[in-house]
Amino acid sequence: MAALPKISVIVPVFNAGNKLVPSIESLLKQTLNDLEIIIVNDASTDNSGVVIDQLAQANNNIVPVHFTENKGVHEARLAGLKKSIAPWIGFLDADDFARPNMFAVLHATAIDKDVDIVICGSDRVTEQRNVMAPKLQFKSSEEVDKDVFRRFCQFEFGTGMLWNKLFKRSVIEPWFDMHFPWRQNINEDLLLNIGCFYRAKSVYLCKEILHEYVLNESSVTSVTTNAKAYLNTYRAAALAVSLFSELGDEVLSKVIDMYRTQLSWIDYQIVDVRSILSYEEEFKEAVDLINRVRPAALALLAARQRPPVIGTRLALKLLIQKGLSVAGFRATQR
Repeated sequence: MAALPKISVIVPVFNAGNKLVPSIESLLKQTLNDLEIIIVNDASTDNSGVVIDQLAQANNNIVPVHFTENKGVHEARLAGLKKSIAPWIGFLDADDFARPNMFAVLHATAIDKDVDIVICGSDRVTEQRNVMAPKLQFKSSEEVDKDVFRRFCQFEFGTGMLWNKLFKRSVIEPWFDMHFPWRQNINEDLLLNIGCFYRAKSVYLCKEILHEYVLNESSVTSVTTNAKAYLNTYRAAALAVSLFSELGDEVLSKVIDMYRTQLSWIDYQIVDVRSILSYEEEFKEAVDLINRVRPAALALLAARQRPPVIGTRLALKLLIQKGLSVAGFRATQR
């Protein structure tokens, strides 16, 4: 019987075409040879399917998965996860690059430090792989074994991307069936990360920059307006409330606080409320979901953030514990 690969790397693909080849080659040229590369074709309408099959025919460690209908990046990743067999899981987007020692360093660190998740830095690069600036970088390497979930929810480990991390299978496998009631193409990676970091007992931050994020000005995140970004993030918050409310008030208060923070960032600020009125049905769907699960979360997501000295976090926990309805909640300012 063949030995198990050390890492399964999942690559979701939609209309990547020939750009996919150099990305996959960055995995094939890894100094760690024991990789399983699972490429999930999300019903591409270009030649991506042909390219994937050609790569799989030439490399026996590539596992192709083809969708007959387009389901979105999250469902593609879930399909890859269910196909995976390795004890460690990594991700790569179809237009990004893993530097040659990326997975060797992540895996060696995970084993040596005995942690559940390892995170590395990433450079923002051009399509020609010229470095523009760091996208994420840690000042120094650090093992974190206390307050892991709290620090994650405060964005101390980055903004929730999947592609710069290595996950122990035991922290991600419980979420293999994390299906959403609607298609969520933005912030979907943060939702999966919430589940993983909730289960993680320890993580390691690598100061090394091992990943290259290709800046694509035509990507979904690059062309999204503030109104659309706000909508998608609010809908992600609704999913988070639905998915994680059963984990208890302490966890839910941290998750809600995280989304309140994210929605306060400049890319999500709404200057003219008329810009979101055309999304009324999508907002209603999200509001209805929250209202069914935890009505108080509606008020908490909309509440203004205050300086920590006022005790915002304590107020959040008390509101959730009392299960206040939206109608019964009134913010009091002193």
